[in-house]
Amino acid sequence: MSETQARHPQYAEAKAAAVRLLGSRARTRADLERRLQRKGLAPEAIEEALGDLARAGYVDDEQYARDRIDALLRKARRGPQALTHALIGDGLPSELAERIVAERLDGEDTGQWALDAARERVERLRGIDREAARRRLYGHLRRRGFTDNEALRAMDEALPTLDEHQ
Repeated sequence: MSETQARHPQYAEAKAAAVRLLGSRARTRADLERRLQRKGLAPEAIEEALGDLARAGYVDDEQYARDRIDALLRKARRGPQALTHALIGDGLPSELAERIVAERLDGEDTGQWALDAARERVERLRGIDREAARRRLYGHLRRRGFTDNEALRAMDEALPTLDEHQ
């Protein structure tokens, strides 16, 4: 918006509220919009304020997604589906989330991540029925966002070690 155009009467309030929210942590545009709407601010004021903050580089959904994926992967290796789901849950459009996850995981061996997770988990499954162990391990891997193929391969490779130690 040019300097000569009139701003919405709630523009300053919307921008100040958004800046306060961004002061605690990075947020998606959708999250900011939702929070500002709950404050009863006019949609036009919200749009103007967030547009200005985006042009200034304070609201950047792509950078948010990259930073969020890196933070999630520092905690634990997760599969592409879990990462995408987390980004969508944060308010990012699914197309953006899928693209950023694909870019970040390009060249990574998520099948090995699944195998590592399976090997760690199999230790906790000692002493239970093999079919129950298969179901639990499969569910564990799928909840961590690994694909069906990655989960099955990892499970097939990790479960024989369960038999060796029982």
